[in-house]
Amino acid sequence: MNSQSRGRVLIINPNSNEAVTAAMGVAISCLSCTTGVEMETRSLAGAPFGIESEADAARVAPMLAELVGEEEAGYDAFVIGCFLDPGLAACRHMTKKPVFGIGECSIYAALSLADQFGVLALSRASVGRHKPIFRRLGVWDRLAGELPLSISVAEAVSEESVYPRLLDAALCLRDSHGAGAVVLGCAGMARHRQRLQDDTGISIIDPVQAGAMRALGAVLTNQAASA
Repeated sequence: MNSQSRGRVLIINPNSNEAVTAAMGVAISCLSCTTGVEMETRSLAGAPFGIESEADAARVAPMLAELVGEEEAGYDAFVIGCFLDPGLAACRHMTKKPVFGIGECSIYAALSLADQFGVLALSRASVGRHKPIFRRLGVWDRLAGELPLSISVAEAVSEESVYPRLLDAALCLRDSHGAGAVVLGCAGMARHRQRLQDDTGISIIDPVQAGAMRALGAVLTNQAASA
């Protein structure tokens, strides 16, 4: 930690897709500059290229817990950078430091901004994988809907051509489903957040930013309490 740092947060991409990790870094880069809290993004070594099934999520859970345990002394908070929040409970068991999942954080952020929220998912399979999250958090009655975009992670991260699809789905969630806020259901969609918010006129939540903000708040609150 440098002499000017007010704390450190490790945001872990639980897959080995470096393009997603880089996009996560861009999404939260402004937080370090404005707060003095270091925000580091890292891919999970040995992980699959993407978390595309419950089996993938189960596979990386112990790997994430091991990494958090190894790095506990060097960081003030941890963020699991996948909407499925793989290994969240296991990671929390490994450390007394706060650990946040971006899926959970983004949903709570949406609930604080609107009575009903929607989610944009990469695919139909993603919609199915997200159901346990809504069940665990008890938010079914406030979920306006979740729509699949039928795009890949790579397209979400780097292709500007997918934006019209995101916009159409977000407008559908707003106009046909009654969503007052929309969550981007993938860690790689951050580049589209501000434009979507401008074009739809409703709150658009990027999960990586939501998780990073929760971690940032925890770090600064703990520092204030111990000052």
